[in-house]
Amino acid sequence: MGQVLIYDTTLRDGIKSPGTILTVEEKLRIAKQLARLQVDVLDIGFPAASEEQYTVAERIAKEIEGPVLTVLARATNSRDFDIAWSAVKDAPRARIHTFVPASREYREHFLKKSAEQALELAVAAVEKAKGFTSDVEFSLVDAFRANPDEVVRLVKAAIEAGATTINLADTIGCAVPAGVSNLFGRLRKEVEHFNEVVFSIHCHNDLGLAVANSLTAVTEGAKQVQCTVNGIGERAGNAPLEEIVVALRTHSAHFNAQTNIQLDQIYPTCRLLRRLTGITIQPHKPVIGANVFVYESIVPQLADSTEKPPFEIINPQDLGIQNVGDLLNSETSLAVFKTRAAELGYEMEEPKLEECYEAFLDLAAKKELVYDADLELLLGERAALEQVRYRLLYLNVTAGSISVPNATVQLEVDGQVVQDAGFGHGPVDAAFKTICKMVKRFPRLVRYEVNAVTSGTDAQGEVTIRLEENGCLVNGRAVDTDIVLASAKALVDGLNKLESMHVEPVISEFTDEESFMPRL
Repeated sequence: MGQVLIYDTTLRDGIKSPGTILTVEEKLRIAKQLARLQVDVLDIGFPAASEEQYTVAERIAKEIEGPVLTVLARATNSRDFDIAWSAVKDAPRARIHTFVPASREYREHFLKKSAEQALELAVAAVEKAKGFTSDVEFSLVDAFRANPDEVVRLVKAAIEAGATTINLADTIGCAVPAGVSNLFGRLRKEVEHFNEVVFSIHCHNDLGLAVANSLTAVTEGAKQVQCTVNGIGERAGNAPLEEIVVALRTHSAHFNAQTNIQLDQIYPTCRLLRRLTGITIQPHKPVIGANVFVYESIVPQLADSTEKPPFEIINPQDLGIQNVGDLLNSETSLAVFKTRAAELGYEMEEPKLEECYEAFLDLAAKKELVYDADLELLLGERAALEQVRYRLLYLNVTAGSISVPNATVQLEVDGQVVQDAGFGHGPVDAAFKTICKMVKRFPRLVRYEVNAVTSGTDAQGEVTIRLEENGCLVNGRAVDTDIVLASAKALVDGLNKLESMHVEPVISEFTDEESFMPRL
C-alpha cells in the first residue's frame, strides 16, 4: 500500500484568514501539536517576509523534531533563499520551497514576464535552493488555469534543475476533479522521471471541491497533499487536513494509500486551532463538527428498532473525541494537575505551573468538574509569556430591567493602573464602551460570538470577537464562567493585537450615548 505524505501549511497559508493574529508562542504551540499529530511536512512560514516570521521559523526549527520543516523563498528574490536557510538550518530535516506563476493571468499580473522567462526563473530558483539543501520543493502557482503544454515544460525543467517535490497549486480554487485527473495523467505519461520525484497538490476550496480534487490527485499518482487544519485559509480556505486523512483512512483499499497521521490527535488539533485562531467550526463540518456524530436513534420510516443506527463510518473515539474523560475537580493535587497538563502538551517550569494550578483551583471552585477543554483554555492563556500593553484587572457591571446598564473598569495600561466608568445599552456594551474610552481606541466590532466550552449551566463561555480599525482585522478571544467578563477579556485581547500590529487608532467622534460598535 502506498504512502501519502501530509504537508501541513496551517502556519503559513492557513493563517492568511482575515483577522488571524497569532503570537510567537501560539504558533510554537500549534507546531508542537502538529508534530504530535505526525504530519510529514510542516510549513513553518516565509522567513524573509518579516522579522516575526523569521523568529517563528527559527524557533520551530530548533525546538521541533519529527516532520520535515519547510520554508518559503520567492524565485524572484535571491536574498530570500539566504534568509530562509538561515532560519531553518538547525532543523534535523529541512526543505526549501520555491515557486513561480504557471498561468498567463498570474504571470502577467505578478511578473510581467513571458512563459519562457518564467521557466528560466524557475530553474535558477531551484538551483539556488539546491545550493543549501538536497530537499527542494517547487510549486506551479495557478497550475490548473495554465496552458498544459507550459505546465509540462515547467515541471520537466524544475526536475532537471534538481527539484525533489513538484507541487501543482489550484491557487484560485477553480479546478474540478476531471481537470485534475487529466493534468496529472498527462504528467504521468510525459514526464520521464514522474515516479522518481514526489508529486503534490495544493487546493483551495472556493468551489467546495478542495477535498475531491486532492483525493483525485492521489488516485492519479500524487504522493503528497498540502492542506490546513480545519481547512482555514484566505477566501474559502484550503483543503481540510482532517477530511483528507479520514477519507484516506476510511477508503484506504480504494485509494491503495495510507498516511502517517496519528488519528487520535485529529480532534485535539482541530480544537486547538479553533481556540487560538478564533475561527469557529460550523456544526455540520465533516469529521469534527458538533453534529457529525449526533443523530436520531429511532428511524420510524424504516423500522421500529430503538437500537443505535449504523450511521458511523468511523469511531469518534478514534479521532480523539471523548464524551467524558477523567475529569478534574477542586480536590485534584498539583501532581495530578501537572501530569494532565503534560498530556495536553503543556510542560512548564515550577513557578508558571504553580500559577496555572492556582488559576485551576479558582476555576474548580466555580465549576463542579473541569474538562480537558476547560484545562486547555486555562493553560493556553496562562502559558503565554509575551508582554501586552493592556491588562484587565477589575470589572463590575450593573444591569437589569430598571437600572441603566453601567460598567466600572480597572485596567493596567503600560504598567499604570487606571479606572473609569461608563454606560451602555447592555452590560457588554457598557463594558466595551468604557474600555475603549480608557485606551482611546475605537475599533469597529464586526463579529461577536459566544459558545459554551462544555455542557452544563456552569460551563465556561468562550467569546470570540473580530475588530476592524484602519483596515486591519484582528480576532480577540477569552473564556470565563461569566460571559460579560469573558467579553471584556476578549476585547482587551483584540486591542492588544491591534497594538502588536502597530495599527494607528482611529480618532472617534462618538459620545458615550452613540455606539461606535453594533449594539450588544
